[in-house]
Amino acid sequence: MTDEQKPRSDEGDGPLLTDDRTEAPIGSGKRRWSRRLTTFAMACGLVIGAAALTLEVEEQRDRDQRSLIVAEQERLDRIESVLTAPDAVSRNTTTESGLRLSTVFSSEHHAAVVTYTDLPDIPERQTYQLWRVRNDKTKSMRILAPGARKGSALVLDLEEGDAVAFTVEPEGGVGQPTGDIVVGLPLT
Repeated sequence: MTDEQKPRSDEGDGPLLTDDRTEAPIGSGKRRWSRRLTTFAMACGLVIGAAALTLEVEEQRDRDQRSLIVAEQERLDRIESVLTAPDAVSRNTTTESGLRLSTVFSSEHHAAVVTYTDLPDIPERQTYQLWRVRNDKTKSMRILAPGARKGSALVLDLEEGDAVAFTVEPEGGVGQPTGDIVVGLPLT
């Protein structure tokens, strides 16, 4: 036998000769099919889970939106009840700089609608703060958004004899006024 005719072994003199007709182990096709089916089932589960999660997030957004709408409607109803109350008292003032402050107060509702326009520009990192003044004691009622120069607010927890006032305070507001009153107005 010549070198070319010698069968090769796996001892390093070349590739091992094998029979291409080797049979697959019994059950390997079933195992492959089972793995594919398991993978498919897991993928379906992930898709269904993602869809359910997306649906839940959307439903929560809808509930949140409905809650905001209901809260806004309640606020508007409260404003309307103050503005149309039989005991409503309307007051307004305008400063030399043109700042206008108006109130409509109802002692029955213990509330006022406060409208303000043309608040002067103030430095960055400062904001206007709205106060209730009762017997020379102040209570913060609202901190305006930075840059707010006009708007209206429903102010609760008011009594006859109270006043409302605006001061300029550090951004985020303070517990007690630190600045001078920019504008104030007695409710009655």
